[in-house]
Amino acid sequence: MKKYILQTLVAFIGILATANAGNPDRAGGAGATQLLVNPYVRGVGLGNSNTASARGLESYYLNIGGLAYVKKTEVQASQTRYLVGTDIYLNNFGMAQSLGENGSGGVLGIAFTYWDMGSIPITTTEAPDNTLGTYTTQILNLGLAYSKTFSNSITGGLMIRYVSEGTASVNASGITLDAGVQYQTALNPSKKIKKQDFRFGIAVRNLGPDLSFLGSGLSINSSVTATGASRKTLFGSQPFNMPALANIGVAYDFRLDKGEETYDHRLTVSGNFNYNAFSSNITSFGAEYGFKNMFMLRTGYAHQENNFNDIDYKSPSYGISVGTGFNLPISDAGTALSIDYAYQPTIIFSGIHSIGFKLTLGSKE
Repeated sequence: MKKYILQTLVAFIGILATANAGNPDRAGGAGATQLLVNPYVRGVGLGNSNTASARGLESYYLNIGGLAYVKKTEVQASQTRYLVGTDIYLNNFGMAQSLGENGSGGVLGIAFTYWDMGSIPITTTEAPDNTLGTYTTQILNLGLAYSKTFSNSITGGLMIRYVSEGTASVNASGITLDAGVQYQTALNPSKKIKKQDFRFGIAVRNLGPDLSFLGSGLSINSSVTATGASRKTLFGSQPFNMPALANIGVAYDFRLDKGEETYDHRLTVSGNFNYNAFSSNITSFGAEYGFKNMFMLRTGYAHQENNFNDIDYKSPSYGISVGTGFNLPISDAGTALSIDYAYQPTIIFSGIHSIGFKLTLGSKE
């Protein structure tokens, strides 16, 4: 039964990836582009290259199949200072819980992301000099995910996300779907320490129906010339697509210890191809050095194709990224606190800073 479920999931991902990605004629035609910003710090430090190696709550953004590796409970919170100088903050919270004995029932998780853009002055053609007060925007995503281990090597998962953006008078909201699988194996099973060192992952994200803005903010009061009567005129909103994409990634763990009995020094290299439906494709590479799973150094590089000759049309965060992380044990049962930081230099403004905290409860086998 598990075999057929997995085959169905893989076929589903392949069909959706083929149907929704790779049309350069539609570049720049999608909305809800906040879904393309990663709020999870480890992935940011790796240049979003860890589609195959994302584990636990970090998998919410790149590949939901990695959520199945939560052994008991994980709780995470992070904040991103987006394009420093704009006073824009990306706040994120996530939680995951393993179901059944030893995760036999899969892993259930929730994720909440909120953009804080501060107060924006209200101006009109009649009052262009900011005398009408301020307003705020509402950009938030709420996700519900389920992931399961199908074998010692294969995991898969699905995530349904509620997306909402707008102001008090104009709003657009809808539902998107993410799906992903991960595969891991030992390329050299002759080693005394048999680690699952090779990983492969594929995922599709942000699949959903078109959205459109609705609300009283799309109406104006107009007068009928003949009678002088006032009428409210409502303007329609053009629907926009969701920013669908597919991720295909690989990762490999190099054990740097000289002996065969230890696994203290690890170097994980990863690569990812981001196949976008509404923007240029991105190829990214990353590397993470880990010492005893307590201290990590990360770096990544993302290259975005340019489909335009006269305009340098690239996302503000393409290029190099760096990060670090600390995993602090709290109890012998496996409870630990993780602290992660990442930085991305940007073409405009003063870069992107991300910091995150994760609490893992009793995960030791």
